[in-house]
Amino acid sequence: MGEIVIRVPEEIERYLTPGLRKKIELEALKEIEMRLLKARRFIELAEKSELNDESAETLSEELKKALARRYGVV
Repeated sequence: MGEIVIRVPEEIERYLTPGLRKKIELEALKEIEMRLLKARRFIELAEKSELNDESAETLSEELKKALARRYGVV
């Protein structure tokens, strides 16, 4: 498994207490784990997908139009 390092600028680091540092570490870890779980789910869905290039392109166009309507672009 890979390693993730978060660097904190020195001007901020000097104000971090050990408790605050631990809280930030735990929040960052929780967020990263959540994003990795979402990525894993997406990969699993994509592997099970039976879309071919043509149907994927059609779906893409439909999604673009729906998003454009939703946000008032069209």
